[in-house]
Amino acid sequence: KSATAKAFKAFLFSLFLTFTAPQHAMAGTTTADFLKWERKAQVSFFQISISMATVIAAQVRPKVAKCLNDWYYKNPHLQTSKHEKILKIMPQYMQYDPTAVLLGYIEGMCGKFRL
Repeated sequence: KSATAKAFKAFLFSLFLTFTAPQHAMAGTTTADFLKWERKAQVSFFQISISMATVIAAQVRPKVAKCLNDWYYKNPHLQTSKHEKILKIMPQYMQYDPTAVLLGYIEGMCGKFRL
C-alpha cells in the first residue's frame, strides 16, 4: 500500500478517536457510563461511530461498507429506531467499552471487519 493510503487511514482513525464523543476520550469508559450520557451525546456517538466504521469498511471490506450504508443510511428516518435497538442490548454488556458493543452489533448486522 502506498504511504498516502496509509497516512489517510491513520488520519481517519485519529479523527474517529477524536470526535466519537468527548466523554469517550476518558480511559475506562464503560457501557454503564455511556448509558448515563444525554441522549443527544449517545446519538452523536452512534452517528459518528457508524460513519467511521463505514469509511473504514470501504477501505478493507467493501461488502460490509455497502451493508452498513444500506442498513443505516438508506432510510434516515429509521436511524432513531436503530439507535433504540442498540440501546436495548447495551445493558447486557455494562462492563464493556461502548465502542466494542457497537462494533459487535454492527458486525452482527453486516459482517466482520477482519481481513
